[in-house]
Amino acid sequence: MKKIIYIVIFLVIKVGFSQDLLMQDGTFNRCAPDFFYDSGGELESYSDNESYITTICPENSGDRLNVNFVEFLTQLNVDFLTIYDGDDVSADIIGVYTGVSSPGFVSASQSNISGCLTFAFSSNETGNINGWKAEISCITPCQDITPSINNTTPAPNESGVIGILPGETVNFSGSAMFSLDGSGATYDWDFGDGNTGTGTEVSNTFSTDGTFIVTLTVTDNNPLGCSEVTTIPVFVMGPNVIIDQNIFTPEELITEVLINSPCASVSDVTWSTGSSITSSQPNGIGYFFGDGLNFPFSDGILLSSGEASDARGPNNLSLGNGSNIWGGDDELDAALGVNSHNATFIQFNFIPLADTISFEFLMASEEYDMGGFECQYSDAFAFLLTDSDGNVSNLAVIPETNLPVLVTNVHPDNGEDCGGANEEYFGEYIPYNQPPIAFDGRTAVFTAQSTVIPGENYTIKLVIADDRDNQYDSGVFLKAGSFDLGGDLGDDITIEAGNAQCGGGEIVLDTAAPFADHIWYYAADPSVPNNRIEIEGETSSMLTVVETGIYSVDVAFEEVCQFSDSILVEFIGSPVINLAPDLVICSSTGEEEFNLSENNDNVLGDQSSAEYSVTYHFTEVDAIDNSNPLPNLYTNVSNPQTLWVRLADVSQVCSVVTSFQLLAASAPIINSVSNLEACDDDSNNGLESFELSDQSATILGSQPASNFTVSYHLTPEEAESGNNALPLTYTNTINLQPIYVRVTSISDSSCYNASATALFNLVVNTKALATA
Repeated sequence: MKKIIYIVIFLVIKVGFSQDLLMQDGTFNRCAPDFFYDSGGELESYSDNESYITTICPENSGDRLNVNFVEFLTQLNVDFLTIYDGDDVSADIIGVYTGVSSPGFVSASQSNISGCLTFAFSSNETGNINGWKAEISCITPCQDITPSINNTTPAPNESGVIGILPGETVNFSGSAMFSLDGSGATYDWDFGDGNTGTGTEVSNTFSTDGTFIVTLTVTDNNPLGCSEVTTIPVFVMGPNVIIDQNIFTPEELITEVLINSPCASVSDVTWSTGSSITSSQPNGIGYFFGDGLNFPFSDGILLSSGEASDARGPNNLSLGNGSNIWGGDDELDAALGVNSHNATFIQFNFIPLADTISFEFLMASEEYDMGGFECQYSDAFAFLLTDSDGNVSNLAVIPETNLPVLVTNVHPDNGEDCGGANEEYFGEYIPYNQPPIAFDGRTAVFTAQSTVIPGENYTIKLVIADDRDNQYDSGVFLKAGSFDLGGDLGDDITIEAGNAQCGGGEIVLDTAAPFADHIWYYAADPSVPNNRIEIEGETSSMLTVVETGIYSVDVAFEEVCQFSDSILVEFIGSPVINLAPDLVICSSTGEEEFNLSENNDNVLGDQSSAEYSVTYHFTEVDAIDNSNPLPNLYTNVSNPQTLWVRLADVSQVCSVVTSFQLLAASAPIINSVSNLEACDDDSNNGLESFELSDQSATILGSQPASNFTVSYHLTPEEAESGNNALPLTYTNTINLQPIYVRVTSISDSSCYNASATALFNLVVNTKALATA
């Protein structure tokens, strides 16, 4: 209430500092610490028969006026204060106030460009009362705040979802852009599991499996408390597939999950499922996420003839949702000749950049029951591609056929009368209460594909439905990022990924966009940034490469888009196989145990055993196919026996083969030879130099010189022991010098033969001998 005790103070303020405003006609600029009073000011009441219009605007352009009525009392239903959200009485009325009905805190709206408030007061001809006291303040409107979650460890997948296992920790890094000033801003995190954090760098350990939406809220220091939020989903994976129906809209499932093309032209996304008809029916559309181990796909789109969320693992539900309110699909009926119920579809238009399209999928169904259902019943689905001329084709067919992918067309032989059908395309049965999905069985992974005309308009309809009834639901899982409209180079080709080729071979890179302009680049060392060089003369969509490195391409589609892509290509070092000598063991039976690994070092040469492996095989075919390797300790089955040795890199992609023999030989034979003779020189001393090795070939006869060594000795004892072998170029010490011979197996030194008597003599023909 207005108090006379303040009169002296008021006068001081009024004279020295006051910018207070009394109700009167006119427009005034005011902000804190000013007050707004009725016409009587702080001490008096307003008068009879008043009719004033006061407009108060903020002192600074762009601000918003705020008025807080701390006191308010007028004659009830005869004296009125009307407040307008603008700079005149043509603006929207905020409220009309009388009696003790105080306006309280009144603020110019965000849409009020002027930031002003207009006050109209009227009083009748009799009686008056206290009036009001209001605090004036000005607040800068909320600035634009754009929060972002810049980095996470681990990083999200291509669909923008982080996948981890229970008990793992995710690190988050956030920031924000401010249109005015970000000083003093706060960063608050809600991890969706009951835990929170603050700051730009935070982390959280997710203890249980499930789906968690992590929310970053950035708030500036504006008194209005201006803030914006951004989110990122975290899927904590167990062995079961997780289904989510909130993160992505059906349109986003196509444009952000399924499509993998930087220049994808997708439009007119439409969809329908049970919940599209009435909220009481199931929603057959969802986003799925798995670990990529228990289920072939890590994430993607699920279309179901029942409730999509029920398809999560384990298999402990009987899936049969939906009623006759949820109808079928006429186009599916026409394409497959079925009577469909409970149809779910997503349809969209697209313009391909390449001359082919493809995507990966599998079907799962409750009709996989290891029994007679597989012979008689199958829900139906199709991927109906329509070209610009209206021609329709179904892409969901068994490879090399026109047969649609149905339970009745893809199942194993379970002993029923119908036997099996295309069993190689069946995936697995899902036992009760086991991961990864709730369906009783699924197919293998299929690739739907079709030739198309780049730049033409196409429509595709992905549709699934129950056939003949509403029971035993089915679902089709589409792999995220697999709908390829062309224009990219695909995944890296690396040794670690297992898709590298052998050195000396060729790899063809193809953007599959032959009508676009291309500039290709090569960088030999991926670790050095910005070191790529243009490959002169290469302007087509295909590039043949023969060297390891980073290959990049700039692609330009006229009036469509421009983008760049790169790929790491690695080649595996090709092994070089060296000669594998025969292995010989002295044998009386012709059957012996050989240590094949004795040839490892011979085959490897200077190549590392850590980078290349050596295996031995019975046949050349086995060696080439890397099948049926022999143990290192191997007993021959024939004599001699040819074996094959394979030298390969550790990935077993690049290999070469060669052969050698196993010889379980008896003691080597020493064949007789003639004496070695030489003419004496002029010294006539009976001593000359002889080449003993000239006798080796005759001594060995038909025995391979590569398998045996021949040594020469002066006594039978030395020949027997192998000691004191003579040099092959030898000068005799006596004339008619006897020579003893030892023949030894190279691979088995214990296998030898030694002459007990002199095998030949070294004879020097002297003049005396000649005279005699």
